[in-house]
Formats: sequence, C-alpha cells, structure tokens
Amino acid sequence: MKILSLSLLFLFAAMVSQGRSSASVPGIIELLKSETIFANEAEILEKEQLSINYHNCRSWHLGVETSNIINFDTVPKNCKEYVKDYLITSKQYQYDSKTVCKEAYFYAKGLALKNDTVNVWIFDLDDTLLSSIPYYAQHGYGTEKVNGGDYWLWLGTGASTPVLPETLHLYQNILELGIEPIILSDRWKLWSNVTLANLKAAGVSNWKHLILKPNNSKLRQAVYKSKVRNSLVKKGYNIVGNIGDQWADLVEDTPGRTFKLPNPLYYVPS
Repeated sequence: MKILSLSLLFLFAAMVSQGRSSASVPGIIELLKSETIFANEAEILEKEQLSINYHNCRSWHLGVETSNIINFDTVPKNCKEYVKDYLITSKQYQYDSKTVCKEAYFYAKGLALKNDTVNVWIFDLDDTLLSSIPYYAQHGYGTEKVNGGDYWLWLGTGASTPVLPETLHLYQNILELGIEPIILSDRWKLWSNVTLANLKAAGVSNWKHLILKPNNSKLRQAVYKSKVRNSLVKKGYNIVGNIGDQWADLVEDTPGRTFKLPNPLYYVPS
C-alpha cells in the first residue's frame, strides 16, 4: 500500500507540474509580443522625435509638465487641437494656473519674513506674467517648428503680450504681504523699452528690480538665472519664492520654494 501511495503521489506531482508548465507558456508569449510592441513604438517615436504623432495628448502634456518628456522641438502635430482647447476653449490652463498661484500664495502667507533684509519673490516674465499665446497661435499652437529668434523679432515689433491674470493676482498679493517682486527674464536688454511698455499695458508695476539678460549672452537660461539669484543672495536679498513656466526657470540651486506653471507650447532646456 505504501509503494502504491508513493506511485500515485509522484504521478499527481507530475500532472501538476505539466499543468503549470503549459499554463505559463501563453504568459511568456504574451510578454514577448508586448515587449515587441513597445520596442516598435519607442523606435517610431524616436524617429518622429515626438513631433508628428502621439497616442494620447493628455498623457504627453503630463510628461512635459513633470519633465519626463524633454528636448522636444515642437508639440506633436496631432495635439494641436488639444493644446488649443487646453489654453483657450476649455479654460483648463487658467484653472491649472490658478491652482499653482493659490498654493504659492498660501505658502507666502505662512512665511515668517525676515526683518533685517529685503524679502523678495522671483517672477519669470514670458508665459509667467505675460503670455506668448498670440504668437504661437500663428504657428499651429507649437506644432510648427520656428526659428528661435522669430519670437524675439515678433516681440520687438511691440506686439501685444497679454497679462496672465492668475499670476498677476499672485503678484499683487505678494506685494500686499510685504514681499517685493523681482522680475527675472531671459529677454535681452535690447528689448528694455518694449518690455517696459508690455508691463505697463498689462498693469504690472512696483517691482523691486526688472532684470534682463545681457545682449548676445549665450548662457543657458538655467545657468543665467541661477547666477542672477546667487548674486541677489550675496547682496543680502532673502529669496522666499520663485515662479516660472519652465523648469529652466527654477533649477540650479534655487533659494526658497519653487512653483511651476503649466506650458505645453515649447520646451527650454535646463
């Protein structure tokens, strides 16, 4: 009886083993097929450099805002209507900006400001305080590749750059809290008069400093802005906050807390 029982046990174990083996085969085949699909998609997207198509524009936008999708030249062509709807039709851009600015205000309101120095908040300019949407609307909402200098030439004509209301509201609240705004822009000093006219038309005033980039400077935006911030700290300013629409506005040893506004139109390398 013991020998018979052992035989049955071995037979049962073999049957279970065969069952498990056969059940695992479809999983392996599925995995191989899945990896092949992802590899092909990655190859296609690499060739297209994300400029022709993207399966889900909302997911693409999330990747941009979280700095997971970087170094893209243009918005994916099939995302033109998504970007237009996001910025203008649906007002989602305004709602998202309001959320960021509200959190920035709550943070600033809770600060214990220093009494022996000047407490300042850094504001980026283009697509933070002033909007470049009128320009990019002429270029497929970022889906068309444009020369880097075209925007500055457009700006030099005195083109209208409307204020972004949520950031302006934060700017005014910051002033009321006793924190002085510093506007730090990568616009060249060449555009000083145009910039002053833009700010006046937008209702932006009472800044501590308006800092523009030296003409023909070739410093990357992140490096240039970091140098300016470090210089301000050395001069005794207490930088309590920094807000911008690009990660390049916010990285490289930024004092205080940083706040990133949405911008699906273009990417500035950090």
